[in-house]
Amino acid sequence: MGSKYCRTTKSGGMIMKKIDFIQELNERILPFWTNLLDRENGGFYGKVDFQLNVDPNSPKGGVIGARHLWSFSGAYLLTQAEQYLEAATHAYQFLKEKLWDHEHGGIYWLVDYKGRQIISEKHVYAQSFAIYGLSEYAKASGNNEALELAITLFHMLEERCYSPENKGYNEEFTIDWKLKDNELLNEGLGTVYTTNSHLHLLEAYTNLYSVWPEKHLLKRIDHLLDLFSEKIFDRQQHFCHVAFDEKWNRTKNTFSYGHDIETSWLLTETLDVTKLDRPDVLEINKQMAIKVAEEGIAEDGSIFDAKIDGMVNKTRVWWGQAEAVIGFYNAYQLTQDEKFIQFSANAWNYIKTYIHDPRPGGEWFSRIDEGGNPISSLRSKKYTTPENISDSWKGLYHNSRMCYEMIRRLPE
Repeated sequence: MGSKYCRTTKSGGMIMKKIDFIQELNERILPFWTNLLDRENGGFYGKVDFQLNVDPNSPKGGVIGARHLWSFSGAYLLTQAEQYLEAATHAYQFLKEKLWDHEHGGIYWLVDYKGRQIISEKHVYAQSFAIYGLSEYAKASGNNEALELAITLFHMLEERCYSPENKGYNEEFTIDWKLKDNELLNEGLGTVYTTNSHLHLLEAYTNLYSVWPEKHLLKRIDHLLDLFSEKIFDRQQHFCHVAFDEKWNRTKNTFSYGHDIETSWLLTETLDVTKLDRPDVLEINKQMAIKVAEEGIAEDGSIFDAKIDGMVNKTRVWWGQAEAVIGFYNAYQLTQDEKFIQFSANAWNYIKTYIHDPRPGGEWFSRIDEGGNPISSLRSKKYTTPENISDSWKGLYHNSRMCYEMIRRLPE
């Protein structure tokens, strides 16, 4: 990324190597997920449990289906390997034919293994990833139908989800787009707006703008940046609140280290793609990275999950570590402070030491406890969940994107 926001790294200060991330993609991440294509029913198998058993009859999520589309489209753009374009096309066909609601528009939250509705609600979070995946697939394949579908969804969200009165995007709707309580993201009673949904809507709109640089889209992106600068980011405490009521009063006292380090680089990417001149956003990107570095880094170099009501949840979550690798390196590119290179490298070393699943056919563990052990009810009775290796939330979006970004950013 050679913009005015992300300067080139001096090779003399380098700790991580580009080849490390190329190997991570080619030898661990992409082979694992390529093997999960469901060639009989479409999409990808919905679950691989902690013991690496594939469940061919498990449900398939709208969010993860769109993320698979984005990830394999990105893999093809980076490598030009036809097998990844084939996987992306496979994901596109399932999204278009099974996840997409052909009567009311938008994608479903959850379908069964054959693509039949289970949870038919429409959520802005899922629609955002559909735009994200469709626009990336349009870039990779030149498929104009995919781009038109992404544009259609953009107009649909603007018409049906945006609240001119409160300036935010309502998030959860029935199958026919009637507003309902925001429950699917599980951020608690009274929550109308979430940072998570607005962040990924911004991410999606940014990616769409990269292939469809339309003026109205740019205005909506600029408005989303306003929301982060004026409503979501806490200028006294230098972190993002996670949940709000309809008047943008916070409904939870939570600070997510993973989401904030992710936000700090995704907002930088938005500035890079759109060329919007937003020094206020650039400054909060730096402040968020500094805040996570000050409070969220464990002695082993990983980042903690979150601070909830003043208490730090010390679980290490796979996606948070991947975002830390990118986010801290982005902070270095913004500030030229080389300590951020070390923070990025430390998170990468933690991933290689603890997150990597060393078993034959394994990929990444989902969550790790303070002692460096994978969290799973199949390992210990003190846990309540098996923490699958693949399911409706755990895919290759975060860790493949980590590789794509670091391959682009690191010098030869």
